[in-house]
Amino acid sequence: MRIAELWRYPVKSLQGECVDRLAFGPGGAVGDRGWAFVSKETGALLTAKTVPQMLAGRARLVDGIPEIDHPGESVTRWLGRDVRLDAAAADTAVSFEMTFDPPNDDAELYEIPAPPASFMDLAAVHVMTTASLARCREARPDLQWDRRRFRPTILIDCDADGFPEQAWVGRRIRLGSLVLDVDMETVRCAMPLRAQPALGQNPPIERSTDIYRALDEVHDNHLGVYCSVAEPGSASVGDAVTVLD
Repeated sequence: MRIAELWRYPVKSLQGECVDRLAFGPGGAVGDRGWAFVSKETGALLTAKTVPQMLAGRARLVDGIPEIDHPGESVTRWLGRDVRLDAAAADTAVSFEMTFDPPNDDAELYEIPAPPASFMDLAAVHVMTTASLARCREARPDLQWDRRRFRPTILIDCDADGFPEQAWVGRRIRLGSLVLDVDMETVRCAMPLRAQPALGQNPPIERSTDIYRALDEVHDNHLGVYCSVAEPGSASVGDAVTVLD
């Protein structure tokens, strides 16, 4: 197994950038979800779970600062509300809203606190394999199983059968000089259902509520694994991936 792609999303819920190398500290990839849009009115963290148009924007790091491309005349017009761009800090304490019925945009919303000093949903690192995507594609070839729907930090090239990451839960994996604890399978929310515009050579992604239903049937709405950093280090595209005892 080897690393196929590395992704960094400097601003939460915007499209990110595919990079050749990432450095990882105790809290995850350096610069990943380091910034987020926050409502000036409520203080709540904005995500594409409830503000789908966020995925029409893109952020990349330039000299350690996010550079944002978006389709509106201004951020306020684009997002339809007055916001500020905050950097994650030690005293960060914000929440976001999400539903537990992802296909229904009108379902009841629940307030979920972000981890301390972070704009992550839950875990520091999200890992997926090409094998799992291939299994989903095999089960439902009529759907668009683009890995960008699922926003992994690390995509691993793997030709195993089924969903190999599932067997890694409770173990460690080494990728370059980085070692991760595999903590749990990733439960999918509304994000994979959202539309996204083209990004570089990647085609547009269509909105699809069937993705959720299919994934629920194929693998109990799990895809990929959430990890924490056991040993900070760096990882590069092409690095070997080893599952440790």
